[in-house]
Amino acid sequence: MLGAIIGDIAGSRFEFNNIHTKEFELFAGNCFFTDDSVMSLAIAKAIIESKGNYVHLGDTAAKYMQSIGQNYPNCGYGGSFYSWIFSPNPKPYNSYGNGAAMRVSACGWAAKTLEEAIILSEKVTEISHNHKEGLLGAEAAAVAILMARQGKSIPEIRKYIDENYYALDFTLDEIRDNYYFNETCQKT
Repeated sequence: MLGAIIGDIAGSRFEFNNIHTKEFELFAGNCFFTDDSVMSLAIAKAIIESKGNYVHLGDTAAKYMQSIGQNYPNCGYGGSFYSWIFSPNPKPYNSYGNGAAMRVSACGWAAKTLEEAIILSEKVTEISHNHKEGLLGAEAAAVAILMARQGKSIPEIRKYIDENYYALDFTLDEIRDNYYFNETCQKT
């Protein structure tokens, strides 16, 4: 989770201002936390409060995503998610935005098995990002985090994600010059 939040803050200034180099100051004066950090903390709070009983995790996650999220109305929510955060009766809206994957680090941390990582990511994602690509992106992120926690190597994790979620038949160096910001799970 700390890595997700550090990455969110370090990358915040580049979200709509793409860079194509690895040479940059990690933390600059114009860095800030975004909705991804806020939602990661809300999901973590919901998981902690569940104390291992995840039957009502979706409802608990929605409660904390709204109650915590409403305290930070200007942290970068997309328009539909902003409406969801402030809705008196939030409903899923078929989103496949990358926020689904950005907020599930606590699911990968709390899970004991791949099956549990999948269940936890689904419960906290389907409440808003219920499009199959949103669910898939969240699941892939949670599974990768669990596998890393279990000591799997980078090639092992990459192979699993490649075979079960997304084709990873490229390197960052290969796509760096032509990559551009895209807020969908499948393109992120």
